[in-house]
Amino acid sequence: MKKKDLTLTILFVFLGLFLNARENLLDRPFYYYKGERFFLDVDYSRISVISEGTFNINNVRQLVNSSIFIRNEGKNYTRQNIVLIDEMMQYVKNFIAEVEFSEVLKQTEYQDIIQQLSKDDNIVKVMPTYIVSGQKLGVSNNFYVKLFKEEDRNKLFDLAEKYSIEVLGYNEFMPLWFTLACGRESFLNPIEAANSFYETGLFESAEPELLYHNLLASNDQHFPNQWGLKNTGQHCNTSNIDIHAENAWSITTGSPNIRIAVFDQGIKMDHPDLINNIYGTGYDAETNSSPSILRGSHGTPCAGIVGAKQNNTVGISGVAPNSKLISISIDFSWGNTPQQLANGFNWAWQNGADVISNSWGGYAPSSIVDNAIINTQSQGRNGLGCVLVFSTHNHNGTITYPASLTNVIGVGAISPNGERKSPSSCDRETNWGSNFGDGLDVVAPGVLIPTTTWTGGYTQTFNGTSAACPHVAGVAALILSVNSSLTHIQVRNIIESTAQKIRTDLYFYSTVSGRPNGRWNNQMGHGLVNAHAAVQAACAMPFNLINQIITTNTTITSCSNINIQNVKVQNGAKLILDAAGEVNIISDFEVELGSDFEIIN
Repeated sequence: MKKKDLTLTILFVFLGLFLNARENLLDRPFYYYKGERFFLDVDYSRISVISEGTFNINNVRQLVNSSIFIRNEGKNYTRQNIVLIDEMMQYVKNFIAEVEFSEVLKQTEYQDIIQQLSKDDNIVKVMPTYIVSGQKLGVSNNFYVKLFKEEDRNKLFDLAEKYSIEVLGYNEFMPLWFTLACGRESFLNPIEAANSFYETGLFESAEPELLYHNLLASNDQHFPNQWGLKNTGQHCNTSNIDIHAENAWSITTGSPNIRIAVFDQGIKMDHPDLINNIYGTGYDAETNSSPSILRGSHGTPCAGIVGAKQNNTVGISGVAPNSKLISISIDFSWGNTPQQLANGFNWAWQNGADVISNSWGGYAPSSIVDNAIINTQSQGRNGLGCVLVFSTHNHNGTITYPASLTNVIGVGAISPNGERKSPSSCDRETNWGSNFGDGLDVVAPGVLIPTTTWTGGYTQTFNGTSAACPHVAGVAALILSVNSSLTHIQVRNIIESTAQKIRTDLYFYSTVSGRPNGRWNNQMGHGLVNAHAAVQAACAMPFNLINQIITTNTTITSCSNINIQNVKVQNGAKLILDAAGEVNIISDFEVELGSDFEIIN
């Protein structure tokens, strides 16, 4: 065979493989997560349409069968969540719409509509949409790539040029993560492009920019109704199944030095039961800017459960009523990107959060979100790590991402009689159940919960694992209030090991491999969080003051011993050590001339 003929044969074989790959992508697409293929199912009732101008639904109507009903949800994606390579890019706005048909289409009809729309000069990309675990996902024309090191930039630019892909910019919190865009000029869509970049072996990670929808995990004069804090039989004719908050408050009601970030739709910061506990102006992950924006009704109830003010004659009490609240806002209803979620976590640890409460979850996993979570735990709290708490979701099924991650606390919900919340539990809410199984760490009250609302008032019926999650975040804040030297792992160990093994008539708790903190059950985790026992356990552990330079007047109070190692007091500061036990100076304790320290026991 002649060389020219051989070349043509190879070309046709490659083209055939490429076309076949594109067809298979529609049948069973995937992307790489932690080096493994994570599969997606195509939703044949929706498509994603990306345009550079305001999306016009009539353009779509003209190109598809007029008998097909079309419903459009659109969103303006300005490029404000990254540091742009070219400042001129900020003037180019992407508009992403999802077009929903009145019925599930056949694959051939679905493909035809995508091909027809792709010919329109006003449209940048037309993409399938997807389903994961029964939940809907969209997709933009962007994808993310993480470099191994800064010097790999040129490799990224060279490969992007080869595929006619635009490098938009990098993440300001994690500068090794780049965002790239597949425009009209590129024959690849973002899933194909991400996979191609990862398969070269030149980059640590690559994934498409999936769009998450409906991430929320929920469908004082009121304290007597707060059965989760003090169960007197308000519901289901059952008493004493609660988190033992009052006993914990005999030791601590929290500390203004401990800050809980509520990552949600924003907190109504002037709510009369919250205003005195708000710290700073917060952050909005949608626009990558401060202050936080009140974007919906969900965040304020979660904040009230965590940290509503106590003994102020109005409303309710939070679990940690003297700790501070940080508002981190995001839309959470349609089209949130992994990069926005990652930015929320990175901003939180860089701005003083000790605990991050996340009453949301679901859908496909993301390496850029994983990376941000790891940052909070490796760099937050001066290296001790932020405590991350997630709701497990309300599908009455398996635990969803990110609660499924092994390095966070996954929280399920119980009813007032101590059952796992299910459609048949005693509360009579038959439309939902708390997720369970691997990834469930503890449970907390999650139905008929009194709390604050975004209108400035109160509700008596907040529900979901959305309500359970902030109970545990509040307990984490109480633990740190008595011992802020604990690592995030120690806090998690305390919460799990002190949890109450409730309803042993229904649930059998057993020793499970990989669960070092006591017996576990797949519907109840380690059990119902116990605020009193958790605070007692934290008090029994010494306060370790290690590798610190004290430059302002500081008082450290410990229920136990205080251990000092490699500590300097400078700049005229005074260090007061108030220990119920002993103060042990292990090594290298230096007090500069003009500075001072005092021991109280």
